[in-house]
Amino acid sequence: MLEYLKKTSFKTRITLLGLIVIIGGGGYAYFTWNNPLGEALDIPTPTELVTTSSPIIPTAKTINTPQPELTDSPTLTPTVEPVCGAPPTMTILLSGVASENYLFGLADSIRVVRVDFQSQKIAVLALPRDLWVSIPGASSHGVEFGKLNQAYFYGTEGMGYYDGSGYGSGLLAHTLQENFGLNVDNYMAVNIFSFRQIVDGIGGIDVYFPGPIYTKWFNEPKLFLKSGFQHLDGKQVEKVVRTRIEIGDFGRIQNQTLVLKAIAAKMMTLSGIAQLPDLVNRLDKYLLTDLSPSDISKLICLAGMMDAKEDIIYETLPEDLLTGEWIEDEHQGYHVYALTYDKEVIIELLADFQAGRWPEQ
Repeated sequence: MLEYLKKTSFKTRITLLGLIVIIGGGGYAYFTWNNPLGEALDIPTPTELVTTSSPIIPTAKTINTPQPELTDSPTLTPTVEPVCGAPPTMTILLSGVASENYLFGLADSIRVVRVDFQSQKIAVLALPRDLWVSIPGASSHGVEFGKLNQAYFYGTEGMGYYDGSGYGSGLLAHTLQENFGLNVDNYMAVNIFSFRQIVDGIGGIDVYFPGPIYTKWFNEPKLFLKSGFQHLDGKQVEKVVRTRIEIGDFGRIQNQTLVLKAIAAKMMTLSGIAQLPDLVNRLDKYLLTDLSPSDISKLICLAGMMDAKEDIIYETLPEDLLTGEWIEDEHQGYHVYALTYDKEVIIELLADFQAGRWPEQ
């Protein structure tokens, strides 16, 4: 099959791979093509905010203002049409849940993925789990503030603190919107089990680590991986993305980014895309997402047009904008280490991310 795909045209390859995913995902996909696979978010998405915004109506002053005469025809910037029949952009909230299931669990990895179907680029922004935020929707249970990763936890089905849609992802999305004005279109939550399955399903990954990786053994650092190139399976990758011994949370975020780059590089190949149907079938019950089969097909289509190294940009909030402090968590009744910040600066930075102005692509 792969040999045949290699001999066909690019457009034909993408079409065939799309059909493979649809068929592999089951015949039901035809009837649920545009239906979310999970509970849709009950907050305005970036796409809705753009399409429902009021048009600018010229005022009397604007109408009566003399306009300069044009001696030459103005140069018009051509509109770049989105590819794959998609909207201009899609913003996805991606959470890595520190649990074998979704009933409970902290979101120990939080990324906002901005997919641009016009520039054919993807920006992946890591948000530190320890950001101190107000958590909306859980005040009836005595929760007013907490860490960002707790917003997911309080929204999980097992906790029952949140009555909106999307459970943990829903409350996390609300939290990002209320604190920073950051809106997302969709969400995907990946727990430990499904993460291992993804890595093993693509045959493991090859990663270069600039420094050694340590785990904890009787409260002491223990060498887990030496620096350099490593081929890792799902269980090994799980340890890498969860440990922060000797490197702190920002070091862990950097290692998580290295892992994500390796996964993207492996999946965004003909052989990687061809494995997606089987992977989707195996993970159907273990992924929480409100993406529809139609959304997924657009993402797969875009992946076939991109270079994993050149077209995906990874960024995190600048460390110098954040300050570590011990803060009293009134709900839990003790002090916790959290990150504080100038809220207006973060809001402006995330607005630039949402608009595609940062990071530079």
